[in-house]
Amino acid sequence: MTPQEFYRQSNLIENPFRSNPVYGADPRMNIWVGYEKQRHQLIKYLSRSRADQVGNSNFIMIYGDYGVGKSHALLWARYQILQHQQEEFDALCYLIPTLKKDKGKLTFAGAFVDDLVDRCGLHNDVREFRNFLDMSILRYRDANHAGATVTNDEIVDRLGFPAELGTLAKEIYRASTVPLINELLMPRGLTDYQATALFSRLVNLFVFGVEISGQVTRFKKAVYLMIDELDELLNVSAKEARDVNDMLRHIYDWCPNCFGLVIALSAESASFSAIFEQYILGRIQRQIQMEELGKEDAMEFVCKILDGSRATADPRKAGYFPFEESAVEAVVAQLRQITPRKIVNTMQEVLEEVRLAGLDPSSQQVDISYLDEHEILDEVLGDGGIS
Repeated sequence: MTPQEFYRQSNLIENPFRSNPVYGADPRMNIWVGYEKQRHQLIKYLSRSRADQVGNSNFIMIYGDYGVGKSHALLWARYQILQHQQEEFDALCYLIPTLKKDKGKLTFAGAFVDDLVDRCGLHNDVREFRNFLDMSILRYRDANHAGATVTNDEIVDRLGFPAELGTLAKEIYRASTVPLINELLMPRGLTDYQATALFSRLVNLFVFGVEISGQVTRFKKAVYLMIDELDELLNVSAKEARDVNDMLRHIYDWCPNCFGLVIALSAESASFSAIFEQYILGRIQRQIQMEELGKEDAMEFVCKILDGSRATADPRKAGYFPFEESAVEAVVAQLRQITPRKIVNTMQEVLEEVRLAGLDPSSQQVDISYLDEHEILDEVLGDGGIS
């Protein structure tokens, strides 16, 4: 049986147990199992940043051991903001998987270009803001009977932007082509400080309330920045770590409204003082700890991943199919550490070993006897396998 035929008979599009893509809108990003308290805390603080809620700035830290789901929590949160709850949030969200860019150096300028501009769509967001600005200018003209003698630049000055934001708004309005937007966002020799200042100004511009005839409109209700793998600060020089701490402080302080900053790291609370300066720890409003999953949560996690990759809605081939529930329970019971990453890696190999063993899902499901007969758990979890 070919791999394609095996997965078709299993009612799966493909082997669903694989790492999530960092970018894009993969539906698996919407899976959240267990960690109910943590999920509630995360979405609560993200929501507070919205202009139609509290509209303040929130600084959140997600931490825990390797593989417990911190990176997935960031992907889940970004998916909520940009996809699942898009209308409620009406926000922008940028993700930096790691600040380690240029020859192992931690650099926000590098992340700004590589992740925010090239991968997260900041270029398109600036272009869309230019359209918003254009509509605001037209609305102002209509509301105030501003004739042709009043230039667009003059109207931008009347929209209420603080001087620094007004200057940037006019620069964006003049950037009518892709090269001009690129020049604005990625000037030659961009430093970390310049990238930090530019990002902060863009955030404040995107959420600024433009009032025309008593009606306030914003381009977006909130902007979010998520940065993963900040435990890398333990592996760099004191100066480099201090520079990153200063960058975090500046972004948080310079974006006082409708902004959410979420960082994630593999660490225990006892090591925070070795990673962050006190002025960062004092600014973090909520520390969210991710721990290992319980067995029931692990089982539900497997079930949701399988059902998230179904080829059809056939109820007979849903749930744990092509496994029997007892087989999945046996796999989970063998794990010494029950984390989302461990579950995904293990089940990926188990499903592949089942396929290689010749199972025909149209006539048989995987039960404990099948796992034992073909020594699948020994192959996956034995010597040299997943530990």
